[in-house]
This record gives sequence, structure tokens and C-alpha cells, in this order.
Amino acid sequence: MRGERRSTRRGASVEFRDFRKYEAGDDFRHVDWSIFARLERLMLRQFVEEEDARIDILIDQSSSMRFGEPMTKFDFARRAAAALAFLAVSGLDRVSVATFDSDLRSRLRAMRGRGHLHAVLAFLERLSIEVTKEGAIEGRPTMEDSRTESQRDPDFRGNSEAVTSLSAVIRRYQRSNVRPGILFVISDFLDNADFRTEMKLLVQRGFDLNLIQVLAPEELQPELRGDLMLVDSESGVAREVTVNERVLAAYRAALASYTTSLGSFCRATGIGYTLVTADASFEDQLLKQLVEGRMAE
Repeated sequence: MRGERRSTRRGASVEFRDFRKYEAGDDFRHVDWSIFARLERLMLRQFVEEEDARIDILIDQSSSMRFGEPMTKFDFARRAAAALAFLAVSGLDRVSVATFDSDLRSRLRAMRGRGHLHAVLAFLERLSIEVTKEGAIEGRPTMEDSRTESQRDPDFRGNSEAVTSLSAVIRRYQRSNVRPGILFVISDFLDNADFRTEMKLLVQRGFDLNLIQVLAPEELQPELRGDLMLVDSESGVAREVTVNERVLAAYRAALASYTTSLGSFCRATGIGYTLVTADASFEDQLLKQLVEGRMAE
């Protein structure tokens, strides 16, 4: 189907693009006869082809995403995914949604149309946040969804881990998607492993990659004080620390350095990037950030 997105290919539409010489077998209906009358040369008119695109939205469901009050990062990510799905459907594009932690998890296949938008919203609504004994977040689709997904993808696995592994997720995504499309990744990107190489390879293959980094206000400006035992929500590693102003200043500097480095990498690689907080004014702030990050054009 043709959509509203401008393609790099040339085809049939109302928007003129260029001329080229006539070659045997070309359609005579595209010949510009006024040029032939002046120059006695057969030239074909070419137009911009409009096509639909596939837009994939990946939502981080690892245990660190349950952080934040009154709205968790995972809840904000679900709302952001719903907004992106609405924009995609409005542009006559196909949209799919999936969750991930150490691998791709619950998935809704790519389709278009208003009916599919309702399916996306229902899918996001079903991704209830449940803190297990290990402190993990689990996306729990219905039994029917689980059967359908496993039939479509023999390698599909349920949620057995809750740590983030973006590099593994992107490699898996590349293997299952041959045709380049538009990809949004919504995550806190708090991953110890290096995932930038896989992202760079994805862009080199022609994918339009966009990152939305979601952090909780208490992560940006923590109010912890005193002697504390801090436990990593994903690895479970515990560490005793004495939190004072000096330690907080070092933490804020390290976090700012990390987010700045990630943003610089994205700009240098041609990846869309924006940083939002989970308590941000959703409708205004998110759309403003997407436009400034050239993600909502």
C-alpha cells in the first residue's frame, strides 16, 4: 500500500521529481511531449513515490524501569509508545510494539489502521507492572496472545530474566527485520554493556533509529542521605555507602557525563535522541521533545 511517507524511490504521485531519458520498455504515458517537440528527444517525467513505513517501538521492561513516583519509568514508556503509535497510524504506517529486557519479550505484530491502534492500546494496557520476588517487571499478555506469538516466532521466549541487554536485543531485532524501517527504543539505557556498536550497525543498514531515554526525577536529583545499603535492582549487587554532598555531586556529574556522551554519540551517528523525565508534562513535553529531536516529522 502507498502511504504518506516520502520514499527515496521514484514512482507515481502528484509531486514531480526529475526527468530522465526514455529507455526501451518505458511507459509512454510518462513521456514529456513538450520537451520532445522542442528538442526531439524522448524524456520521461519522474515523481516522488509515497509509501507506508514500518515503525517498531521497543519498550524496556527491565526491573530498573519500575523506579519513579508517582509515575514509574515503565508507565511513562507505555504512554509514550501509545502516542507514537497514534502518530504512526495517522500517517498510514504500520506499527508494532514489543517489550524487552535481556531479550525481546511480548510482541504485537505490525499492522495499520484504526483497528490496530485499539489493539496496540489494549496491548499496552495489559502490560501490567508486577514486582516478582526478584523485583522484576513482567509484561503479561493474555493466554491467547502467548499462543499467537509463539506460533509466529518459534524462538519467542517468556520473561525469564529482568536485566537489560540492549546489545543482545538489537542483534535479535536485526536478524528478524530485513527491510529497513523506523525504530524507537524507550528505555533508561542503564546498561553496563556496550550497545553502541550494534546501534551503529543498525543505522548503517538504513534503519531510522530513535532513542527516548526516560529517567525518574529521583535519579536525576536523589535525596538520599546517611549510611545506606544500596542494592542494584537488576544485578542484585549490594553496596554500603555513606551518602553526603560530595558523593551526590560525584553521582550527578557521572550521570550528566553519561547522558551527554549518549546524546553526542547519537548526533554523530545520525540517531534521534531525547532525554525526558517520568514526571514531565506528558502531552506538551513529549511532543516538544520529539519534534526537537526530529523524531516526529
